[in-house]
Amino acid sequence: MSWSVMTPDATVVTAGRWVVVAPWAKAVVVRDGVHTSTEGPGRYRRRRRSTWHVLDLRPRVLVIPTQEVLTADGVQVRLSLVATAQVIDPVAWIFASASPFETIYAALQVALRNRVANLELAAIAQSRSTLLDGADDELAPTLAELGATVTGITLKDVTLPMEVREAIAETALARQRGLAELERARSEAAAMRSLANTAKLLADHPALMELRTLKAAAEGANIIIHRDGVARHD
Repeated sequence: MSWSVMTPDATVVTAGRWVVVAPWAKAVVVRDGVHTSTEGPGRYRRRRRSTWHVLDLRPRVLVIPTQEVLTADGVQVRLSLVATAQVIDPVAWIFASASPFETIYAALQVALRNRVANLELAAIAQSRSTLLDGADDELAPTLAELGATVTGITLKDVTLPMEVREAIAETALARQRGLAELERARSEAAAMRSLANTAKLLADHPALMELRTLKAAAEGANIIIHRDGVARHD
């Protein structure tokens, strides 16, 4: 029979004859307060007075809950991020910190706050997908001391204040209205140019009006002859 305790970081085995280490894990063995060995996957006989810290080495997704941060221009935004953490040095992970995952969470929060605090709101909106690029390299030395690595740090959610969201919506609506007005003005200008070109063509070539009149008459239009002798059709 064995006795083990689950913690957020490891399974600690303190009693029993045998210890089984899964294929995705490693075990840090401590006996009488001294690190004696690090064991990979397999079944091991546990020596008396030894404690086995069995660590899961598979990548773990970390979701940093929403943080309220002030931008460089004093606007408060709410952001959350997601990252992938993995233990790469089991011995450092056990001995460097009493709560390594909490240390990683804190480091990610600080990295997020520092990035946002140095940018204005407009820059954050434009660079949302790249805001945290390079953060994993910046954090690498600190995380190496913990025996961990963090990759794929990206923003998960960005929530702007209600006033800012309304202003952005109004700006987008005004832009669409402006584009519609511009298109309408272009269409009207094109129509006026077409009419002007037609009038000039008829003025330069009066015979075209007669041909147009005959064509209209053939199609059943009503022809009206005015006193000036000019024929017009309805």
